[in-house]
Amino acid sequence: MMHARAVASIIALVVGAATLHADPRLTSWMTTNSTKYGRVTETTTTAPVAVWPSPGIPKNAGSPTQTVPAYADVQQILVSTNFVYVRSADFASHRMGPWYKEYEKLTVNGLWPSNRKLTSKIPRNPVAVSNPIVVAQQVGQGPVGVLVNGVTIANLGDGSGYDTALAKDAGVTGGGIPGNQSDVWIRNATGAEGPILDSGFGHPAPDGGYHYHASPRALRYQLGDNLTLVPGGASTPQIDTYIENTTDLHHSPIVGWAYDGFPIYGPYGYSTAMDANSPVRRMVSGHVPRDGTNGTSNLTTAGRHSLAPWAALFHTFTTTLGSSDYALPSTSWGPNVSASFPVGWYAEDFDFLGDIVKPGTGGAHYQQGVDYDLDKPNGRTCATPEFPGGTYAYFIPIDASGAPAFPYSIGRYWNGNRTGGRVVNGNITESVTTLFNGGPAVAETWNSAPEIAPANGNVTISWNSLEGGSYKVEASPDLAIWTSIFTGYAAAANATKTSATENGAALPANNAKRFYRVSRTGVATYDPAYTGQ
Repeated sequence: MMHARAVASIIALVVGAATLHADPRLTSWMTTNSTKYGRVTETTTTAPVAVWPSPGIPKNAGSPTQTVPAYADVQQILVSTNFVYVRSADFASHRMGPWYKEYEKLTVNGLWPSNRKLTSKIPRNPVAVSNPIVVAQQVGQGPVGVLVNGVTIANLGDGSGYDTALAKDAGVTGGGIPGNQSDVWIRNATGAEGPILDSGFGHPAPDGGYHYHASPRALRYQLGDNLTLVPGGASTPQIDTYIENTTDLHHSPIVGWAYDGFPIYGPYGYSTAMDANSPVRRMVSGHVPRDGTNGTSNLTTAGRHSLAPWAALFHTFTTTLGSSDYALPSTSWGPNVSASFPVGWYAEDFDFLGDIVKPGTGGAHYQQGVDYDLDKPNGRTCATPEFPGGTYAYFIPIDASGAPAFPYSIGRYWNGNRTGGRVVNGNITESVTTLFNGGPAVAETWNSAPEIAPANGNVTISWNSLEGGSYKVEASPDLAIWTSIFTGYAAAANATKTSATENGAALPANNAKRFYRVSRTGVATYDPAYTGQ
């Protein structure tokens, strides 16, 4: 009987292995799919594509395009003593899109992502501040961190807000952040941009930067974070639905890292902050709508004529945290609550429980760890699987129905010193060690042992491949003489595994053994995620 064996050379590079296992800031990144192209689903009925938009698909004037494929997820990890640098195209390996102008999905939005050649810098030794609720710690407009797939997570706003003089939403100065008295009512992206978010809660900005504003459900599903995937149906096969699975909860994984160096987890943590043996449950945001419950003002009846204490401080109407709402001058009033401006449309539509006296307590405030879990920056000090001794950690909040909850990612303040961020032009100015190179730099390995079909003797070999790669497959009876079976063999599309089958009928007679080897002979043109890739 013929025996088929696969021969491969596997080179392992070990760089500070003990350190890698000790520091989740180096080990939590998604690299498994770095050999796959990023893909976009353009409409509810069309298959994902690696270049976009396709002919006949709308594109807004000024929106970038992607004419050459780029590899997804994290493409390079570099480390210094104090920072970890992560490079990516800003593309996810889950399918991105489609993006429409309305919830009914009638009109394609016309904005498209493009390779941003993104370099993100995360502090390895974060330092918490003693009092984060000060102007210097306010979260600015734009990205607040990078998720483990190398994609940006943005702050809660969309760069617009209510202009009292114009009586409509309009652009605000610098996104209204840091807080100022001119732009008081800052619009939440999850409400205003809801129709143009994909099912994973991501979308492209006008400059092509793909990003998330709230619970990154597609990424969370990839990471195994308590979600069930319901594939699209017959009429919309390319629309996936993600449902929170709370029947057997486990602690959420790290989904990303904030620019102050603290981890960002999914919605679920230990019910007792420092007890890893306590039950896992959904983390409850300390922010609540100003709808008349929990001791808050009722914006529906009172109008948007005041700010909650935290918002008055944030917008510098006061210099100390007050104990009651701050009455605004009429020139700063927001619109009346309506179907067009529902409660929750603006960040200032929320109060913080820790600032409110709990009814029936004789003057005591709501307490973190008792009435809610997450503080103003939207995190807590707690034990986690990666930090059993405890760490400060942000959590992605959702409500009891699974919908995103305010402040959606990180709140209005950093808990630590924000020394990380995007690196302009990818220009790293300190000495670093390379821990990982993805995409074309990943060496092929065997995916499994050769499989022999008993009926016809066909031999199938499978290897972990590079999308866009071309391969030569060879066979030998003795490891000395090699014969080509396939040349120019294309890697499987949209996959990390490629298989090739040798016809059993064509095999030499009486072969006692047969060996195989695979070598990459070429790579299709691709759009690099960083200079030199």
